[in-house]
This record gives sequence, structure tokens and C-alpha cells, in this order.
Amino acid sequence: MRKRLIISLLVVLPAVIGIILWEAYWLGWLPDYVVYLRVSLSWMVLVIGLVLTAFCVIGWAFSIKNTQRFQKKIKDTRAEAVDQHRHFLRRLDHELKNPLTAIQIEVANLDAELGALVESSAGGSAPKNSQALPRLKEQLTRLNELVVQLRKLGELESRLIELEPVRIDELLIDLVDEFRNSAYGAEREITLNLPEIPWPLPEITGDADLVYLALRNLLGNAVKFTQPGDAIQVRAYDDSMYVIVEIADTGPGIPEDELPYVWDELYRGKLARGLPGSGLGLAIVKAITERHQGQVLLRSRVDKGTVITVRLPIDR
Repeated sequence: MRKRLIISLLVVLPAVIGIILWEAYWLGWLPDYVVYLRVSLSWMVLVIGLVLTAFCVIGWAFSIKNTQRFQKKIKDTRAEAVDQHRHFLRRLDHELKNPLTAIQIEVANLDAELGALVESSAGGSAPKNSQALPRLKEQLTRLNELVVQLRKLGELESRLIELEPVRIDELLIDLVDEFRNSAYGAEREITLNLPEIPWPLPEITGDADLVYLALRNLLGNAVKFTQPGDAIQVRAYDDSMYVIVEIADTGPGIPEDELPYVWDELYRGKLARGLPGSGLGLAIVKAITERHQGQVLLRSRVDKGTVITVRLPIDR
């Protein structure tokens, strides 16, 4: 603030001195002489050009400095926001872990007590409210999964990732086989299209486990938000700079007003509220992709389906 004030005073100082001297001459405090200058037009043009250039250079320098200061302020603000976000995730994980463990122990004890009560009751019949415990276990499992996902997200934003050659085509083959053999995936028509000619997919440099996790979350979402008989297509290709993976489905699609928020943490759209999940899957996908200097895009049409595209650089 003080530096800005000094600069402002220096800028207006010549004008202030000029006004004071003009007032002194006009009031007769100083002798006012008529000065005649003889100068050639060429010299006058040169001097005016140099003065104007000097003013432009000074203005340009101040503009660059202010822009750099503004950009640095934005960068520092973003870095501070990221640090606060990481601190929040670590704190949330810490605060939830201990009470969650205690609840799990108490639920296990309650389950054992309920089992003993069933065995000791006449005819071995379960109490009428015996469905409350399975529902409690289900919600506890969802809460535990949320904590695990939060921990993963917090680690993704801070830890160093392993850099090694990664074959995306091999990951996709394993991934599609895993879901084809799963209970829900077997009810969908999952196809995989990989290039073979004139060359297969090139390798990328990254963390194979994290890339697999990102792709698994995407295919898992496609399976979760589709119905038996729907089609899911996994396709990949390269454009010399990126390996592009697309996961498309014929599900219900995402309403246009929800698209800006699908990457936000804990956000769940209307269609997801009756389904299991933590609301962190796409946030983890985005974090993994950005840690690999890549991009992730989503296109969707209601009653048509969704396409999610992941672009990962070939050379890093």
C-alpha cells in the first residue's frame, strides 16, 4: 500500500511542480520571461517521439508488473484453497475414522447378541425388528466406503505418483473382462474396440494402478446407471499426442442442468439418489487424470446416453 502511494505521488509530482511555478509566475512572485526557442522540425519530431515512447514504455512496464502481481495473487489464492481442501479431507478422514470403527464394533456386538437372542427364543424365530440390523450394516458399509474414497482423494492430490510405461489396451482388456464376469456387468452388452492396424495403442507414462482405478470408476458408473440389456462400448485410439479412451452407454443420460456439477465432490444427481455410491467416483477420475497431465470430458443427452472421454498424454 505504501509503495503504491509513493508511485502515485511521483507520477503527479511534475504536474504539481508545474502548477506551483505557474501560479508563482502569474502572481508576479517570480520574473516571467518570454522564452523563444529555435529548433528544427526534425529535432522536435525526434524529441516528441522519444518522450512519447518513454511514457509508453513506462506505462507498459507498470501494466506488466501489475498483471504479474495479479496473476501471482490468483496463483497464491488457488494454492491456499488447495491446501485448505487437502487439510479438510485429512481432517474429515481423521474425525470419521475413530467413531466409524467404534460403530462397527458395536454393530458386530449387537449382531452377536441378536444371534444369541434368536437361538434362545422359542422356536428359534427372529424378532420382528430383525431387519433393522441389516439396514444398519448396509448404511455403515456405505459410510465406510465414503471414508475410504475421501482418503483416496486426499492422497491423490498430495502424494507422488509412480511413473512407468503403461499399456492402456491391456488395462482395458482386464477391466472389460472383470465387468463382463460380474453379476451386473453380465446383464449388459459390453463391447471393447481397440486399434490393431496399422499399429496398436502406444504406451503412456504414468501410474498403472491409478489409471486402472480411474477407468474402473468410469465403467462402473456406466454399469450402475444402465439397465439390463443396455449397451456399453469401450473404445480407444490415439492421435499421436494423446491416448483417448471413450466409455459410452445407452443409459438415461444426465440432465443438462446437472452437467456443470458432475465432477464436484459428493455431488449426486437425481438419478443417483436411489443407487449406492459415495458421489466421489468422478472426482477421483478427474484428480487422477489431471495428475497425469490429461483431460476428461463428458457429453450426455437425456434418454440417449452418456460418453466420457479420457485423454492421457503419450510422452511426458
